[in-house]
Amino acid sequence: MKYAEQQIMNEVMVHMGKYDGNFQDWYTGVAADAKATLFNDHGVNEAGDPWVCRLCVNKDAAREIERYFIKKGCKGGDVDEDQSNRTFFAYMIQPHTRQ
Repeated sequence: MKYAEQQIMNEVMVHMGKYDGNFQDWYTGVAADAKATLFNDHGVNEAGDPWVCRLCVNKDAAREIERYFIKKGCKGGDVDEDQSNRTFFAYMIQPHTRQ
């Protein structure tokens, strides 16, 4: 399912607000396979940790959403310009997660 940028931003803000309103406690990124990135690379617990991902219309939209949340104070990683990376993700940083 594809979402408009503003809709995704709103949904993610609501999701983050359910757990912690502090942006600096969240990590955001963009990936081709966000779930593999979340669970394998970052060590997010699928069933127990707060996380969200959304498929964007293209990589530029995904990057715009990522920049928005980083400007708000979220942490983020290196930018990979691979054209297939168009899924935005965010997770609440935990002691066991890897940034």
